[in-house]
Amino acid sequence: GAAAPPACYDDIAATDCLFISGSNTAFAHPIAFRRVEDARKAKPDMKLVVIDPRRTDTAEAADLHLALLPGTDIALYNAMLHVMLWEGWVDRDYVADHTEGFDALKKIVREYTPAMAAAICGLDKKDIERAAEWFATSPATLSMYCQGLNQYSFGSHNNAALINLHLA
Repeated sequence: GAAAPPACYDDIAATDCLFISGSNTAFAHPIAFRRVEDARKAKPDMKLVVIDPRRTDTAEAADLHLALLPGTDIALYNAMLHVMLWEGWVDRDYVADHTEGFDALKKIVREYTPAMAAAICGLDKKDIERAAEWFATSPATLSMYCQGLNQYSFGSHNNAALINLHLA
């Protein structure tokens, strides 16, 4: 229930799909990024998705860089959840047993089609769909985020939208 990163360095090596949101990890967190590079060498099929308006060294290393417009993270994450629900990539048993308010969230994300979010975020809808697929269908998905996600008056809402994806 807290908007705090629960991961540890070992999780980087264990993931199959890594989402980095709002961070130029290569520059700001070089030790963590060296671990990302090592994990990608050990697992060449590991996907790296970077969600950041800026074209950074971290974005250059990504398999998919979502250069969304600043402040539109929630629309992106809601659209990804929309796709996950549409495609049946949600663990409904887990959601039923471990979450509250999911039906209300479903009503909200119903409106967040990839086309709608693409217009809001300045992205290609196919990239949103690809990100949702990688996020939901990878055996192990890890998210790392930093101040680019937090430093808004609605930063806790940004974090909650990302956490919702993991809970689903």
